[in-house]
Amino acid sequence: MEIRTITRRNISELLKILTVAGPHGHREWALDGRESLLAMLDNPRLSIDSGCWRMAYEDNGAPVGYALVEPELNIGRIIIGIATIHGSDAVYAALLRDGIKRAKSLAGGERFEAQVAVRDTESDIIARSLRTAGFNVVRTVLKMQVDAEDVKLGRGAISSEYAIRDADMTDPNETKAVTALHNACFTGSWGFSPNTVEEIAGRTSADHQRNGFPPIVVIEDEISGELSAYNWITLNEGEGRVEMVGVAPHLRGKRLGW
Repeated sequence: MEIRTITRRNISELLKILTVAGPHGHREWALDGRESLLAMLDNPRLSIDSGCWRMAYEDNGAPVGYALVEPELNIGRIIIGIATIHGSDAVYAALLRDGIKRAKSLAGGERFEAQVAVRDTESDIIARSLRTAGFNVVRTVLKMQVDAEDVKLGRGAISSEYAIRDADMTDPNETKAVTALHNACFTGSWGFSPNTVEEIAGRTSADHQRNGFPPIVVIEDEISGELSAYNWITLNEGEGRVEMVGVAPHLRGKRLGW
């Protein structure tokens, strides 16, 4: 087996691994084609050109897994995403070792936590490999799902001083304002790493292309023009996902999130 850094020439191989592996890790990958995946990778943290992606190959040259290292050193964390297509202990362990080695190199001697997200639908091999490597469970996340036709919502009307609209993420000033709101909403939350304007611009552009509609809806103060709350929505292969809902800290309790 060989593990090597991949480039754009390997996108088709990466798409195959993501598709065969199915839902895994902490991200929802665009699996409806090469262009959609490339659009999603147009993000500083995920860029295929950054050297953060590595792929494992069998001796016959067939790709069997990947490891993605996402540094968030501003909060002392590096996320390692891993998927294999044959459920092999050896392949997963090799990719994990490679990811940790690269994480240490990126940290440059600084202390950091390495974190790996695992879904309960993934193979027991993954949890076993992580425990063997010394990883401990630090957080359990509940993801809930419903058929859109069955959603039951109470009254969500807001007062006349606020208006709901799509965010124009092609406007640099709007993107800056949305980024500031996003960071203000989640700063202090467990594991949150503040985003840059460039990161938000890149991700929302990819989401817009994949969705076919603007991914962010904002609530705006009609008088001051202040962005008060937002909802980030994505669509992937017919499944809608509420990525985040945030309300400016000083405006909470007004049912804007609802």
